[in-house]
Amino acid sequence: MERVVVKDASRFFVERQSYELPPMSKADYLERIAALMERMKADSITHAVIYGDREHFSNIEYFTGYDCRFEESLLIIDSYGNKTIVVGNEGYSYSLLIPFEIKRAFYQHFSLQGQPRDKSPPLERILSEAGIGKTSCAGVVGYKYFEQRHFKNPKQTYDVPAYILEALKAVSRDDGVVNYTEAVTGLPYGVRMVVRSPKEIAWAEYAAGKCTNIVLDMFDALKVGETELGVSGQSRAELLPQSVHPMINFGAHIATGLRSPDETRLRLGGPCGLCYGLRGSLVSRVGVAAYDEATYDDELRPYIESFYKPFWSAIAAWYEAVKVGAAGGDVYEAVMSRIGSPEFGVALNPGHNIGMDEWTNSPMYRGSRLPIISGSYLQCDIITSGSDPVRSGICEDTVIVADAELRGRLKKEYPATFDRIAKRQRMMRKELGIRIDDSLLPMSNFNGVYFPFMLNQAKVFAKDE
Repeated sequence: MERVVVKDASRFFVERQSYELPPMSKADYLERIAALMERMKADSITHAVIYGDREHFSNIEYFTGYDCRFEESLLIIDSYGNKTIVVGNEGYSYSLLIPFEIKRAFYQHFSLQGQPRDKSPPLERILSEAGIGKTSCAGVVGYKYFEQRHFKNPKQTYDVPAYILEALKAVSRDDGVVNYTEAVTGLPYGVRMVVRSPKEIAWAEYAAGKCTNIVLDMFDALKVGETELGVSGQSRAELLPQSVHPMINFGAHIATGLRSPDETRLRLGGPCGLCYGLRGSLVSRVGVAAYDEATYDDELRPYIESFYKPFWSAIAAWYEAVKVGAAGGDVYEAVMSRIGSPEFGVALNPGHNIGMDEWTNSPMYRGSRLPIISGSYLQCDIITSGSDPVRSGICEDTVIVADAELRGRLKKEYPATFDRIAKRQRMMRKELGIRIDDSLLPMSNFNGVYFPFMLNQAKVFAKDE
């Protein structure tokens, strides 16, 4: 294993980033729908029935720009390109933002409890008017698909509300409804699992830059005695839609991860965690609130060598293993060969796909031969933890994997984005010693950067050359 050292950090890594948001257009959404229709025709699916709610909004948003902010919705697309959005009281006017021609169906039972419900036709009629009938094969897209090794009948196992399924089955033939989620979020070729255009790469960079800036502002706000809420108030977080709950955890709170924030104060030498996610990216750092090795808690100081350095070496290994054509299982082994023993407490996949939702799927598990294909939109997400003493290491950022053809298109259509990415690649190799492949595109200057002392941004972990 390479030797990990503490070295002076380039100011490049903590520069604030500001880019223009490239908005998705009518043509962009119709291109995505066309990809779904092509898949539907190959699979003999006549209608994709895509479910969404406030938590599970991403599949509908991906194809329309409309997200379910208060209530449930259905997006119905047939193999000829006819499109229907089914919305409730508060979704109807918001659905007008969809930039292409679409039929709107008003179904008030998607609305919140206690709202008016006196103007809706039955859902069965809405489904019939969208063309679903006894000769149809409706593919239900929920949030999960199921596998034969876990379920007896995965194609007839669903995670959408029963009343919607009952309505679908009432208008369809007996075998005319199947779980079709895998076509959208399955690996490696789910429609939503890759970026297809340079614009989408530039969009991801925008999201990653926003997240990075907010987390860097959190770092600047870290002071001994400051509260978690105090740091959150200085983060300058904007009101863009989030993908996860923000996390600021001091002390033993890092063991409960998702809780955050409250009046707990930052203590010198103890655990400290920062995390912020917007739709399209997430940035997180968890380590120790110290200025140097001497200001670590006595009980944590031995773990600089035995826990935090091996953890970061696994982060570096992830970046070096992820490339076009790599197998997910090879990435898993590269990471777990360094931190797979029980004292590191790794319980989740070492990395996953990301999109508007923070976790869409993951090819990175033991024995996986799933390939990482060009366009893969990924999150470096490796969580190490221990309980006695409480400790955790997280260094989480977003990347896109792109072959030479996609990189060439990016250079032509978004040259400034391409140049920034190329500089990040050079800095990761030169300053951090991480030998990333040309196909690995870091979405922010912060990728792979880990402060061994979270109160001191002048020092980083790096590989000894």
